[in-house]
Amino acid sequence: MLSIKTEYPSKRRSLKELKGEKEMNSILVGLQWGDEGKGKVVQKLSRINDWIVRFSGGPNAGHTVYHDGKKMVHHLLPSGTNRNKLFVGRGTLVDLKILNDEIDEMSKIYDDVKKRFTISSWCRIITSIDRKLDLSFEKMKEDRSIGTTGRGIGPTVSNDANRIGIRLFDFFDETSFSKKIKYLANFAKPFIGMIDVEEEINSLLKEFRKIEDNVSEPFIAGNVLFEGTQGVLLDPMYGTYPYVTSTPTVPSFASYGSGIQADRAEKWGVFKAYVTRVGAGPFPTELSGEEGEIIRKRGDEFGATTGRPRRCGWIDLPLLKYASDLSNIDHLVMTKADVLNGLEKVGMCTSYGDTTLPYELENASVRLEYTKGWKKLDSREFDDFISAIEKYIGKKIEYVSFGPKEEEIKPR
Repeated sequence: MLSIKTEYPSKRRSLKELKGEKEMNSILVGLQWGDEGKGKVVQKLSRINDWIVRFSGGPNAGHTVYHDGKKMVHHLLPSGTNRNKLFVGRGTLVDLKILNDEIDEMSKIYDDVKKRFTISSWCRIITSIDRKLDLSFEKMKEDRSIGTTGRGIGPTVSNDANRIGIRLFDFFDETSFSKKIKYLANFAKPFIGMIDVEEEINSLLKEFRKIEDNVSEPFIAGNVLFEGTQGVLLDPMYGTYPYVTSTPTVPSFASYGSGIQADRAEKWGVFKAYVTRVGAGPFPTELSGEEGEIIRKRGDEFGATTGRPRRCGWIDLPLLKYASDLSNIDHLVMTKADVLNGLEKVGMCTSYGDTTLPYELENASVRLEYTKGWKKLDSREFDDFISAIEKYIGKKIEYVSFGPKEEEIKPR
């Protein structure tokens, strides 16, 4: 394993330098299969941004963050602090009950959340019909099931293609809204049976009225942080299809999914010192034995949304480079480096032979190389691990996270 420390001259600005920038936007995405620890990086970057904007995904994603020492899992509400304005953009799929519960929970920490929060009228709304369809479709797929969260994401996206989707702006005309819900229920009936339509309508309207005054397309100025969800390898167009999510996860979707110009934004890519995955799908470096269980327990690798244990494996350099290059990343952040402390050796995938594309991984032949383990992150061995990754990716790792809180992210 090469362990030459390589310096990469950066044309980009450091976090410290970015504080002095005007109108400097940022996009933050995960570079693996999600669960990379993006939430705490968003928290850190929120200190130098005015707006935090959610541009994709839905309540199937979760960011675990600490607000003034209090742990909170965000599924829909952007992960900003009390200094930020929060906007849920049109590319986001919204479960109104989950959103309102989060606002209530966040209001216990910051009492002005409702004043700082807005949501696009174009957002697609998840209904209980969609959640039932999600579970029904997964069951129908049998051994081709991908292990979705059952939150109704896929069916809600499908509604768009079928021109029967429910948008937030539909709620302002209750007569028209009621007709659309009835139509959706009829469409779903062959798959899930009869629906109590009146109960569905009343339940949705009740939740809508709680955030009705927050529905708007605000004028957004100042520094904006676009908060991505899940990971690039779960993107439906560029990820490990068909084992992907239903909404785009790549940074190029930020403008389209938010309605805000983000073309010149700095791009932040977050990845773990190892790899995890939830649900079905190829995972070439997966560890099924004792090492995988050690990583799972040390890293608390259980889903923030579902509680499911995550599959764990060594870092995958070809996929990391693929995601980084595809996203044109400017700043790399490694998380959970401390989880590997004390291991005798640490593995990394360096190639698949002739296979290079994400959809060809199911029968990939993995080449693993090992580097000597480390006890502490200030050791030469950990530095060698970092250097090997940088040499392969061709980019410098600028920050390393060694704990769940934003204070536990340090520059290299």
